[in-house]
Amino acid sequence: MQIFHCYSKDMTRIKKDAWIVFLLAISLACGSEKAEEREYTIKDIDDLKTRQYAINGKVLYERLCANCHQEDGSGLGKLIPPLAGSDYMNEDIGRTIRIINHGMEGEIMVNGVLYNQPMPPNPQLTPMDISEITTYIYNVWGNKQGLITPDMVREHLEK
Repeated sequence: MQIFHCYSKDMTRIKKDAWIVFLLAISLACGSEKAEEREYTIKDIDDLKTRQYAINGKVLYERLCANCHQEDGSGLGKLIPPLAGSDYMNEDIGRTIRIINHGMEGEIMVNGVLYNQPMPPNPQLTPMDISEITTYIYNVWGNKQGLITPDMVREHLEK
């Protein structure tokens, strides 16, 4: 009986210690995220209209853009620039809109890396399509820009 009693105490203590380690690991994982490094997702968009545009934009992005820029916006190494965390993209929404529509050739610097891969134009996209794509990419991957309307797209395309 004495041996069983000691074994039982040891197992209880081991379970208790394991539970403490588990809770500590969870609290460290949850508490280590800084607000400015947070990866926003469509679920984080509060405005219903913005969320709907982003949902539609995600579908278009995955069909038209993800082959090169990847589903997570990380790009393709030194060949295709990232969109997630992109200083180039975040500097000028209008420029992004024009690039989506008209394409682009030549060198660009994104996050300190030089890229020189042409991006094909997408003249088939309507202002609504571009509005949805840009609303998506500007409200995920750490961005929180809000709704980009078709009128804004038209305005930037006229420049």
